[in-house]
Formats: sequence, C-alpha cells, structure tokens
Amino acid sequence: MSSRTTTALTIAGLTVCGVIAYAVYFDHKRRTDVEFRKRIRKEKKRVDKSLAESREALAAANEVSEAELQEALKLIKSEARPISQSERETYFMSQVAMGEQLATRGDAFYVPAALSFYRALVVYPSPPELLAIYQKTVPADVVQLILRLVNLDTADKIGAYYEVFPPKSSNVSLQTRPPNSETFGPEKVLVLTKDVAAGEVIYKEHPMLASLDYDLQLAGTHCTHCLKEIDPSQGSLTLSSSGGSKFVFCSKPCQVAAKSQWFSLLFTLDPPLPAVLELSQLTPSAAALEARQAAQSQLLAYLNTDKRVNTLLMTKFIARQLTAANGKAPGEAAGDYTQADSGEYQIEDHIERWSASPIEPPEEEFGLVAGLLKATLPGLDAFISVTSHKDLLGRIAFNTFGVCYGGGRDDRPPSPLRPEDAETTRTPNGTARQIGTALYSVSSYLPHSCAPNTRPSFASGTSELHLIASEDLKKGQVLSIAYVDVSQGPEEGESECRQRRRKELARGWKFPCECSRCLAESPQK
Repeated sequence: MSSRTTTALTIAGLTVCGVIAYAVYFDHKRRTDVEFRKRIRKEKKRVDKSLAESREALAAANEVSEAELQEALKLIKSEARPISQSERETYFMSQVAMGEQLATRGDAFYVPAALSFYRALVVYPSPPELLAIYQKTVPADVVQLILRLVNLDTADKIGAYYEVFPPKSSNVSLQTRPPNSETFGPEKVLVLTKDVAAGEVIYKEHPMLASLDYDLQLAGTHCTHCLKEIDPSQGSLTLSSSGGSKFVFCSKPCQVAAKSQWFSLLFTLDPPLPAVLELSQLTPSAAALEARQAAQSQLLAYLNTDKRVNTLLMTKFIARQLTAANGKAPGEAAGDYTQADSGEYQIEDHIERWSASPIEPPEEEFGLVAGLLKATLPGLDAFISVTSHKDLLGRIAFNTFGVCYGGGRDDRPPSPLRPEDAETTRTPNGTARQIGTALYSVSSYLPHSCAPNTRPSFASGTSELHLIASEDLKKGQVLSIAYVDVSQGPEEGESECRQRRRKELARGWKFPCECSRCLAESPQK
C-alpha cells in the first residue's frame, strides 16, 4: 500500500491531472445549462425538506451487504462505457436524471439510485467535485452508498493491480524482493514465469516516455519519439514549438503520437482542449497566448542550460495524463507502453507504485513547471505542489533507462552538473554512452546486480527494449540487470572497478551494493 490515507482513498485519491479536460467541459455545461441548474436547485430543496423531516433512513444504507455492493459493482464494470465526449455527456446527464428520479421514490429505491449516480461518477472527470455536489443535493443515505461503492472500487483496483500486471504475455510476474536476494533497487521485482534459455528474448516493451539527449535533439539526427537514427535518404518530418525550436521525426506515426501525447500541449499555442476551447466564452486572449509562449520559452531555456532530461520527462508525463482525458490519443494504439491485462490502469497508476530517489531540484524549477501548466490551462497548476513535484521527479530519476545502440556512443557531451547532481540512467554500457532516456512500465521493476542474469537490448534501433537472458534461467528466478557498467576496464584493477561501480550506484540510486561479487571483491573479505 502506498502512502495514501483512508480519506485519500475515499475522495482525494480519485483525482489526477488528466481529469481537467472534462472537468472544464462539464463545469461549463453546468454553469450555462439552465435546465440542469434548475434540477439541481429543485433537488436540493427537496432533499433539505426530506432530511429535515426524517433521518432514520440513513441506517438503510448500512444494511446493504458488501457482497451485494460488490455484485452491483461487478455488473457496472461489465457494462459498455461511452467513449466520445458527446456520448459521455449524454450518459452522464441520463444517469444523474435517473438517480434523481429513483431517489424521490423512497428508501426502497436508494440502491438503484446510488448505482445510477455512481455510473455518472465513473465518466465524470473530477470525481471529488461531483461527490461534493452529491453531498449537497442527494439524500445522505444514497451518498453513503455511493461512497461505499467508491471505496470498494478503489480497494479492488489497488489490490488487483499485481494480479493483472505485468501482462501474462511478458513471461514475468511481480513479487516482493526476497530478503536473501543479492539484488538491489525496487521492493517489487520481476520473477520468471517460465524457463528461458541463454540468449532468448524474455519480453519486449515500448517506453511510456522517452527523450533524446540534448545534443542529438539539436542536431536533428534521431527521431524525437522513437529515438531511431534518421536515414537522410529517407527524409524526415518536423514539428516546431511556439518559440521556433525544431523537433524531428522519422515517420508520420511517430510525429502524430508525439503531437497528440505531449507536444501540442507543452510547446505550441494550439488549444490544449479543443472540444472545450471551441466555445467562444473560453477562447484565450492574445495576452494569454503571449503568456503561454513565454512560459514555454522559459522552461525550454532552463532545460537547455543544464540539460535536465528528467524534468522534461516529468512535464511529458503530466501532458500524457491530460491527453488521456479524451481517451486514447491518435498514435498510441500501436507501439505504446505495456499495459495491464485488465486495461483499467492509466500511466499514473504505474508510476505511483515505483521506487523513488530523494531529489532536491533547483528552487526555480517548480515555478517554471507550474507556470507553464497555469499558462497552458488556468487551474492546472493546482494539481502540482512542491512536494508532488519532488516525488514525481524522484520516481522518474530512479527508474530511467539509458537507450544505447550496440555498445553505445563515444561522443556524448559531459553533463554540466556536478557529479553528485548529474542524471544517471540504468544501462550496462554506462550513462555516458547513451543516446537517450526512457521509462518502461515493466522494466522499472528490474533490480540491480553486479553479476546480472539478463541485459537490456535495443536491437530494433529504436527505444523498444528487449530483455535478453544472459544465461539459462528457470521459472521462479528473480531477474536482474546491471544499472551501471560492471565490466572491468583495461586500465582498472578489481578493486578500482568495484569502487567505481559502487560509487555510481550510491550517487544514482542511493544504495550500497552488497551482491556476492561486491562482497567477494571486498578488501575486507
């Protein structure tokens, strides 16, 4: 269980950045739809009168068993969900209307009324906001039933995660790292679900997020999305930021995917929420567009100064949450990250379970990120705080992989940051040899060993990760990789190699490696 409290599980834990899109849309409908407002006011008067006359019906909500509510919840989950915005709006309004009608018929209809209100809650983008409305306009015993359904659904979702992720097709499962394990890193680790021969591919996965190294981004030699080296004879496609920066792509699908997932929202003046902003009342002013462009330029200038890839990945993560509010964005269906078998989990559901490094970013960074979010969509900055900024950045920093082709490159510019502040990635070739950085939903659970039994490969020439067995492996074995270059260099002695890799692990992931190799090579053995 994460650090969420019971209260957070009930209400606040349902909130994610991606709900802004529909929240703004439904808020606009509620403010401008006269009939909807009349129904709300009429319902509130009726409920106030009803509650004033009698409160004993509240106990009826508690008489419904957990089994009955679980069965009802199972039925709701089996129903087809509306997909498009117009379908969601129609579904939402019809379920609210049905709930209102049923609630007026007395306590015998409170359960079906609660189920209708809950169905509306499922498609509403900001559950806490709607729950607040319910608490003011719906009978208290119906609200109690709704909250019980919310708690059951949340508990089921949290408890079921490791039953459906990783997907069975990945040939691995997640288990708590054994106390006698010679691996280090995440508390949950990947365990094989079948025998694998040396050299065999255990699984393949595309990244959730990826970014090129800054020198390659500026050179335009690799695809911004899949990190593939671009063949000049094949041509390329570009996207330009509001400030004129160029982003190069190897193909139309990569260009479309990047534009829909994060580029348009972060680096252009395109409407962040087209379905909402087409309403004339919400069209941004010239001053607002100017402020948005200035915020983008300021963040890009900051990122380019220190070459901070993790901060860029964090802003891309927030953008992906937002774009997910409209369903799957174009380009995500093919070549997107590995999901759970159930398909009920979003990108934030994966990242919030990852291990994290303690991070203290520069003071000005939070203001720049929050400023960009606010300029993009007023109110969006409220969904990130100084604490959540550090937490998210720490999770990203702990779990990034270095993408290396072949043995890696020799011309990567050194980091301008101090060694203790420089960004490090998981790669057996060493961060200094990578071409880019990526995050993976499954591979984030791979622990470190200085004598690893698997290795990451990028044989496709893209950011798609192939996990290769380094030796014959049996079902039930814990898989491991080397987070750093563990090979002994030609000018290194055994003790120098041990000291170097342990120093890199301590700087990057804040743990002292005590694997069998490190212990065997210890001067105090």
